[in-house]
Amino acid sequence: MNDLTLGAVGELLTAAELLQRGFFLAKPVVDTDGYDLLAGTTPNRYHRIQVKTSRQPVLRNDATPETAIYRFNSRARNDSDFFILCCLMHRSFYVVPTPEMPASIRLSGDGSGKSEYEKYLSAFALLAPKIA
Repeated sequence: MNDLTLGAVGELLTAAELLQRGFFLAKPVVDTDGYDLLAGTTPNRYHRIQVKTSRQPVLRNDATPETAIYRFNSRARNDSDFFILCCLMHRSFYVVPTPEMPASIRLSGDGSGKSEYEKYLSAFALLAPKIA
């Protein structure tokens, strides 16, 4: 699977997950720099979502399947509100606010890793507006 196909698969899986969770969803007609999807809890208020996909966990020489990690790289841009990181093999998603997204990140795919970003596993509630 080439990188374009991998990206398309990640976007479609992310879109399906958002729809299953009751989000309204839109996709730009043209390839828009900085975000892939628009998602919100109301039909007229959306967040710009940048989707990144990692195919499978990487095993290092001394690693076991339990310590394998997904690697993601992001561009230093602020054209989106959130990154959703799709771990393809685990079918899991990390919802990371753009200001919190580092240039490079390593995740377990199941929340068991030691990264401070594991707290964003399935954090779809971040996309819902806060009620005062």
